[in-house]
Amino acid sequence: MTGQRDPADETVQFSVLGPVRAWRAGEELRLGPKQQRFILGVLLARAGRPVPLGEFVELLWGGCPPASAANAVHRYVGVLRRLLEPELPARAPGRWLVRQAGGYLLRVDADCLDLLNFRTLAEQARSAAGAGDWGRAVGLFTTALGLWQGRCAADLEPVVGTHPAFVMIEHEYVSVVCEAAAASLRCDRASAVLLPLRHAVERNPLDEALLAHLLLVLAADGKQAEAMALYQEIRLRLADELGVDPGTELRAAYDRILRQETAETPPVEPADDYGAPEPPGVTDSHENALVKPVQLPSDLPCFVGRADVLARATALTRPTGGTALRVLAVDGIPGIGKTALAVHLAHRVSGEFPDGQLYTDLRGFVVDGNPADPHEVLQGFLSALGVGQQRIPADADARAALYRSVLAGRRVLVVLDNARDVEQVRPLLPGTSTCMVVVTSRSRLTGLAAGHGAHLLTLGVPSRQEAMTGFLERIRTSRPDDDLDMDLVERIVEGCGRLPLAVAIVAARAAGHPDHPLSQVAAELVNGRTTLDGFSDDNLDNDVRAVFSSSYRTLGRQAARLFRLLPLHPGPDVTVAAMASLAGVAPRVASAAVGELVRARLLDTRRRDRYWSHDLVLAYAAELDGETRTERVAALDRLHDHYRQTAYAAHHMLRPPMKPVSLPPLPGVTPEPMADSAAAMDWFTNEHSVLRAMVESTAMHGEARTAWELALTMQLYQQRHGCWHDWAATMRLALEAARRAGDTEGMARTQHGLAGAHHFLGDSEKALQHLKSAQENFEKLGLVDDLAHVLKNVGTVRFAQGDYAIAAQHQERAMSLLRATGQRSLEATTALLAGYSRLELGDVTETVHLTDTAAAIFREVNDLNGEGTCFALLGRVQHTQSDHGRSIALYERGIELLRRAGSRANVVEALVALGDVHFDVGDVSSARRAWNDALNCADDPAMPSAARARDQLRASAP
Repeated sequence: MTGQRDPADETVQFSVLGPVRAWRAGEELRLGPKQQRFILGVLLARAGRPVPLGEFVELLWGGCPPASAANAVHRYVGVLRRLLEPELPARAPGRWLVRQAGGYLLRVDADCLDLLNFRTLAEQARSAAGAGDWGRAVGLFTTALGLWQGRCAADLEPVVGTHPAFVMIEHEYVSVVCEAAAASLRCDRASAVLLPLRHAVERNPLDEALLAHLLLVLAADGKQAEAMALYQEIRLRLADELGVDPGTELRAAYDRILRQETAETPPVEPADDYGAPEPPGVTDSHENALVKPVQLPSDLPCFVGRADVLARATALTRPTGGTALRVLAVDGIPGIGKTALAVHLAHRVSGEFPDGQLYTDLRGFVVDGNPADPHEVLQGFLSALGVGQQRIPADADARAALYRSVLAGRRVLVVLDNARDVEQVRPLLPGTSTCMVVVTSRSRLTGLAAGHGAHLLTLGVPSRQEAMTGFLERIRTSRPDDDLDMDLVERIVEGCGRLPLAVAIVAARAAGHPDHPLSQVAAELVNGRTTLDGFSDDNLDNDVRAVFSSSYRTLGRQAARLFRLLPLHPGPDVTVAAMASLAGVAPRVASAAVGELVRARLLDTRRRDRYWSHDLVLAYAAELDGETRTERVAALDRLHDHYRQTAYAAHHMLRPPMKPVSLPPLPGVTPEPMADSAAAMDWFTNEHSVLRAMVESTAMHGEARTAWELALTMQLYQQRHGCWHDWAATMRLALEAARRAGDTEGMARTQHGLAGAHHFLGDSEKALQHLKSAQENFEKLGLVDDLAHVLKNVGTVRFAQGDYAIAAQHQERAMSLLRATGQRSLEATTALLAGYSRLELGDVTETVHLTDTAAAIFREVNDLNGEGTCFALLGRVQHTQSDHGRSIALYERGIELLRRAGSRANVVEALVALGDVHFDVGDVSSARRAWNDALNCADDPAMPSAARARDQLRASAP
């Protein structure tokens, strides 16, 4: 029938096992800017489950979303929906991407999403293994693993390295690789899994479960020598990078290789006194049927919030039909509410486990330093399950085997609270998929995910609203008639850092003294960032200092010292390199110390190589003794020097001088190396918030020179990324510090920088005022190079005002000064700007001459941004001469160089101009593509060139 579209033509396929990709009707879709791909990536990772709006906002903006964040998410989703269904009418619900549960859901199944296909194949493999068909299981496992084309959402690094949705899928991948390896050893098919196993180890080089499987598979494949050499290499790497010896699994695998026992054998059932296996779930003939344990502590009467976390955790309690044990491992910093969540979840799902609930506190981080022995815990569990004391074996392995046998086929929930590490948990795991285990720990139990397929869930601080609701629930009975001031309540929970333990302690104090107004409670927390006095409690088990202390006491000397120094860093996060300089140690030593702090949950991983701690954890660290005032001052000096040195290197990689300037670092400072201009831009992007905080901190403490030097190194990055408001704010801070110190050079340089920010913000008058002040100060100081730079920028502002003749005069005067001083890079920039002025005056020949001169110098000093801008200007010249083909080629070459330089603002401007050329020759499709690319590149959608791209797209819409 004509006039109807074949539904097959609208088939959409998605991939998240590798880069995020999508196809419609066989054609790959261009998914747009990174923000859109983040949103699609999370929707795919959730695999058909709704994603709340707040999760998108947190993903895109972290803890500092703009007021327009929700609207921006809706816009990105709208663009994705139109990509998937171009003919979808406005406001129609759509087939694929729909609103649900206060967020969005992507309708996918195993036929259209590789992740779900992977899970289906893995489940079929487990079923085959359960039936003893090991060869078929290996085939299905390897087919499933063949769907992976790299890390999950590989193109969205580094965020995906820490986001739970992606991290859990990576753990799922590792678990399936381990299962495939184990199955291959059952049927002499080691070679079939060797390649995916090697790939998994490359991505997880310190995962001991994976490494143990690789050793066994290598040996089973006849590569015993390689396996033994690899073990020695692993042993040295663990000692060098983590300061630890190989764990139990690795040592056991190596021992099996030495004994040539690499084949897997079925587990042996524990035998009774007569040698016959004891049926699961049966005690001796003198005992009745096993009892139903109900060991859960009482639920919190005022548990509130955590809806998203509970929904994800509850979903794991539902049977999957597979043979794997369901394990949920909840980790987080001390006092974050892990136990409360685990107990609440356990009560909520207890109906799913009619055969009972086991609970134990493993005392992993108790004050007395004696964690629970899993051997003794097993005795208590077996006794609670009805096994007579005389039948409980003394041997630890036999006791664990009996525990698994007793639980076989039963539906029991096991809650293991406050675990220290994987070794403490492993003996307490049932061996059947009908049971489920919930573990809480301050440590992230990655070994549990790798070896047992555990789902890892890191608990963060609750939202502001959840924390406020929790506080109000706790005080409601004692203050039932209060007309509560919500602003005061908000101040209180924010003063607690929203840490649930701190909120609970303060709420208990407020409830216990109803005669004290909340304003007094809030006032007591004013010093919360520097002291924990407001969070003490008569019950030391609940004292904030006590829970932090129990983690602190596990640290080695270097880690403890680094922890005590961390409050000196202004935040919001810090790298290992910066911590090495702060402590004055080698990066390798700092890396080992950071590993300890992360395992103790006194330091959190925000994203790859970026760490920070909760405010109250830092307040605890600030209270600790260990360093003298002199030592702390020296550490702070090293930290400032680290950022000053590295920022200087990054700035000059973006605009290299002819002669490198030597600024020797302080002893103990290891500046970070910069490979090229792209690496420099990446460093500024990652450290921008830290540098802003450093400028503010040093300015406030009277370190004027450090403040303005750091501010100056940031401005080229801020200019190229279009961060003009931020540029102006940073320069104002530095200028005020220089004025207070009477630092004429600092005032001149920051006035010059502030003028640039005002120019890009469109305020020419303020720009000229600051340039005049800078010119006067540079003349006083006799700094000719800087005076020439100011004259050049006066020309730039006059150009923007349309006064091209005066602009050219200032620029050419600046060039004459620069030729005498030998500042080649600045001379090139000035020549380029003079070229723009001459083009507006109609002097094409002089424009080309000036631009060629500038380009030659930029190539000489390896300035990709400058060279790319020259090509863009030559493209504009050819456009004015109606040589459109040549103009397009020049613009494209310029854009290529600007992209390599990381100059986003200049890329946007050049793309808009390229679109104009395409449009003038009638190629509307190419014009719209260029304007769309410009919008996708714009960090700030309000920048003038981005606004012009939107206008052009609207005007050219069919």
